[in-house]
Amino acid sequence: MTTTDERGSPALIECEAAARALYDYLDGRLPMATEASVYWHIETCRNCASHFAFARRVLDLVPSAVPLAGEAHALRARIVESLKVEGYAER
Repeated sequence: MTTTDERGSPALIECEAAARALYDYLDGRLPMATEASVYWHIETCRNCASHFAFARRVLDLVPSAVPLAGEAHALRARIVESLKVEGYAER
């Protein structure tokens, strides 16, 4: 994919190329020129902009959906204790 035009400006990219770069763009893992091309595509393509906004929102929500390590350990301890009370042995 060409990322700059002959003047060094961000190259225009197609929706398919923008979609392939979606998560790398949101994670900040693209080379600067490619990031600029994706940015300008999102700014000018309403359809892709809505997809990128949705993906960004999902990524923003993921940390709140994952239990904290301490909570996971506490849950496991409660389950193991309940199983012991019922006569099951921990492996």
